Amino acid sequence: MIMSEVNLYEGIVKNSIYNEFTEKTGFNLFNFAANNCSIEECLSICYVLCPDFIEVNGYIFISDLFSAIGEEAINKVERLEKQFNYDKKKIEQWVNSWSLGDFFIGKYCASMENEKIVAQFGEVLIFNWKRRVKELFPDRKIIVEIGNEIMGESGFTITLYEIL
Repeated sequence: MIMSEVNLYEGIVKNSIYNEFTEKTGFNLFNFAANNCSIEECLSICYVLCPDFIEVNGYIFISDLFSAIGEEAINKVERLEKQFNYDKKKIEQWVNSWSLGDFFIGKYCASMENEKIVAQFGEVLIFNWKRRVKELFPDRKIIVEIGNEIMGESGFTITLYEIL
């Protein structure tokens, strides 16, 4: 007797979100990407999903949001410690907060007004950033979360911080 079984293991992004798109070029998400994204665009998105991180005196930052290295990084952290009264969570939240809408400043489309689509993008970021920081810092409790206007950002905002 031959047993047959078929299992579909859905990706992080539900293919049904494609139905929410305002402009469809293709018949599903995979095909849409193939029709619309260059290799440079795909690689830049991959980087957003798995960005560089920098650790400075025990603080963890998304490198692109911190933008300092060497002695300048240490001085910047010291200024932040004074500004935030040595509150590690607030320092990391402040540096690592980013409005989801700001990812698309140069490429606005009507789908940015669709909360389902924006929330799905946030969930993808959370999933990937959590996995990456778990790989880099396996013994540390790092939170990646979405909120509204975290640390002064506008609209849905993602942030990352460590809980001690």
